[in-house]
Amino acid sequence: MSEMRDSLAAQVSLFNELLSSAMDPELEKLGITPSTFELLSAIRGAGGRGTQVEVARRLGITAPSLSEAVSHAVARGLVEQKLGVRDKRSKVLILSPTGKQAVERVLKGVNLAEQKMVEGVDHDELNAAVEVLKKVNRNLARSLQDE
Repeated sequence: MSEMRDSLAAQVSLFNELLSSAMDPELEKLGITPSTFELLSAIRGAGGRGTQVEVARRLGITAPSLSEAVSHAVARGLVEQKLGVRDKRSKVLILSPTGKQAVERVLKGVNLAEQKMVEGVDHDELNAAVEVLKKVNRNLARSLQDE
């Protein structure tokens, strides 16, 4: 790999940029920023509800850093914020029906983009690529935890 464009990191970065570009029109229609979509996705990834600390951890930021994004999402009716049942100091974030709909609409667009991106790719090649990316992601996640 003499050139950066041939590296895994460069290809993953390019893929991320292209996928973001594919998502942008739907996000614009919904009036949602990419960072708000990341917040909604993190809550969805936590089962549709999670503490603010948990969601922040999923996003790789601190809970206080998340406060403004949460306030904006709550004001837009995308997220509900409630006090924790056991610990009244914790805040639980819940996807509202509107937030769920927004995530599903964007993911539908992502699925359409995925169908286009795999055109002409052999089933075995696609499975191999997915397995390699899973391993790479596990390795990267493990190395970040070790730091």
